[in-house]
Formats: sequence, C-alpha cells, structure tokens
Amino acid sequence: MIRALLTLCLAASASALLFGSGGCGGQQSCGCSCPPPPPPCPPPPPPCLPAPCLPQLPPITLPALCLPPLPRISLPCPPPSCGCGRKKRSTTALVSKHFGDEDKNLCNNPQIRKIILTNITENPGASKIAIHSELKAKLHGNYVVMCSNGAFSFVADTNNYCVDGNERNTCYVFEA
Repeated sequence: MIRALLTLCLAASASALLFGSGGCGGQQSCGCSCPPPPPPCPPPPPPCLPAPCLPQLPPITLPALCLPPLPRISLPCPPPSCGCGRKKRSTTALVSKHFGDEDKNLCNNPQIRKIILTNITENPGASKIAIHSELKAKLHGNYVVMCSNGAFSFVADTNNYCVDGNERNTCYVFEA
C-alpha cells in the first residue's frame, strides 16, 4: 500500500516536472506551482531641469611677465663611473723594507707616524692598545687603530692617516 502511494506521488511529480503545468495550458488560475510574474517597473523619474544660464563674464587679461634669461652654468665633468683608478684611501698599504722612510709609506701626519714607531711591538694586540692610548693622550682626537702581521686593505674617508710598522707588524691609524 505504501509502495503504491509512493509510486503515485512520484508519477504525479514527474509528470508536472517533465510535462509542464499538468494540462493547465500555462494559465496561472489553475493552481500551477509557478510563481506570479513580477510587478511592472515603476515609471522613470522626471528629467532634471537644466541649470539657469549665468551671464558671460569678460576674459581676464594679465600683464606679460618678462623674466631675465637664466645664466649658463658650466659644471666640471664628473669622474668616471666605473670606479677605475687608484685612490689614496683605498690602497693596500704595502710597507717597504725601510720602515720609517717617509717617501715609501702612506702617512700624511708625522706625529701619528712617530707614535706608531714608538709604540709598535712584536704583538699586534699590545701595539694597537699602546698606539691608541698615546694618540688619545697627545692628539686628543678619535682614532681607529688596526695592527696586523701582514698587509690588508681598508677604505677610510679622513684627513689624518698613517700606515707604518716594523719587520713583523704593520699598523694602520686614521682619524675617525
């Protein structure tokens, strides 16, 4: 009995689904499951009134500005951008065998050279501390001191610098 009832319901649903409104002819009054059509759109709003015409103003005339011509500036040519060429502050600072010889070393301050040569020892760490202490005491500035057993490269922008040493150590000093 339940099977017969289910089969009948399914057949009616399938008929309505597959074959339209079930013989109503598409009319809305026969109880079809179709929703009613939407209401018509409201009428468009009335057009906006054009803005009132304003009176035409006469054109404004400005006096002509006569500026003097700009002077020509001649600038020097910039250095080459390739970074080529040797710069004094970026040398590897190789110290010659004749330590203390001013022509062979990189030093622009004889006071710093004297302090380096007075305080350099066989130990680079002890030399660095002694040189820095004497620089602070005598020249009253801020200095960077590096001491090494071999040569190395550094770059510094400074006005006071000196590279000197002995047979075993080289010390680099530049004002910070």
